[in-house]
Amino acid sequence: MNDTPVYPAGDFAIVELFGHTTLIGRIAEVERFGAKMMALEPLFANELLPAVFHGGASIYRLTPCTAEVAFARQPREAWQLPAPIRCIVPAGLLPAPEPRGDIGADEDEEDVIGPDGFPL
Repeated sequence: MNDTPVYPAGDFAIVELFGHTTLIGRIAEVERFGAKMMALEPLFANELLPAVFHGGASIYRLTPCTAEVAFARQPREAWQLPAPIRCIVPAGLLPAPEPRGDIGADEDEEDVIGPDGFPL
């Protein structure tokens, strides 16, 4: 019996973008809107998320790596993902929301911010 994990085919990398964002996943060069871009499928919870696209000028550093390294270094908690990536994570991969508790009379419901940085 073989216990070696089977990883998806493709090129994987650790990508650092201007704006102090690091993403890990499968990459490909694509053309969109008449320009070359990087399509990156971020890794989270051992799943490849839908592709996000970045222009070449936004890439600060790209470190090619094996799928094994990418899967080992992927974010493990939702808070480790940038907000735009958290928005595309399927609900089944995210932890259950925590109970909100009672909102005090002096607090406006719109002012309560959740752990992901979005209003509750």
